[in-house]
Amino acid sequence: MEKVNLCTKCINWDHRPEGNPGERMGYCLSRKRMVGPHYECEFYQLKTPERMAVMNRKLYGSTDDYGAEDMEF
Repeated sequence: MEKVNLCTKCINWDHRPEGNPGERMGYCLSRKRMVGPHYECEFYQLKTPERMAVMNRKLYGSTDDYGAEDMEF
C-alpha cells in the first residue's frame, strides 16, 4: 500500500514558494517550522473550502467589518 503525503492536503501546510523550499517542503502552521512530507500526523486537518474560509476569517477578519458591500468595482 502506497503512503499518502498528508501535508499537501492539510489546512496547516503552507508551501511558501517565495523561499524556494522545494516541491515537497512547506511550513507547518501547527509545528511552526519547515517540514517535509508526513504520512501520520496529530495536527492533520483535511483542507476544505469551508475550513479555508474559517481560517481566512480568523487571519483577515470579515469583509463586512470594512463595509465591502458598499464598495463599487
